[in-house]
Amino acid sequence: MNRILAVRRTVQDLTDAYNVERGLGNNARAYSYARELFERDNSNHDYAAIYISALINSGRRDEASRLLESRINSASTSQIKSRYYYLRSRLQSNQDNALGDLRSSLFEDPRNLDAIIAMFQIYHDRREERRAVYYLKQGLAISPDHPILKRYEKEYASLLGRN
Repeated sequence: MNRILAVRRTVQDLTDAYNVERGLGNNARAYSYARELFERDNSNHDYAAIYISALINSGRRDEASRLLESRINSASTSQIKSRYYYLRSRLQSNQDNALGDLRSSLFEDPRNLDAIIAMFQIYHDRREERRAVYYLKQGLAISPDHPILKRYEKEYASLLGRN
């Protein structure tokens, strides 16, 4: 990755570098790639979402919140609005507010897997099995091989009707 970025720094290269560093837990490096990507075209909602996610992951919550609030109202598609609501849910200080944003996210895009998994995890943590299973089923229908969902599929097998 470093050799590629030394030779070229396309949008795709920066996006890939961000994803790799984020996956490795290197939030500072991921943030630098996300910032560079956002600075190239700050009107692009995909780059903004990556940048906001990097801000959240690196602990810059106030900055992320300000940028999110300005972006939610200007989002042009339901998928983009859905991503922004999901990101805002990550900034909420309590689960009820997070659930509100996640519901808004799923209203805008019912197939937003991040929002579905977040809903599942909240209900799982609350031990509300019926609701947790509802979102687990939705997630598995969209992405049956997702590692998080596969792990919980075994735990909820009897409630899913998969004995």
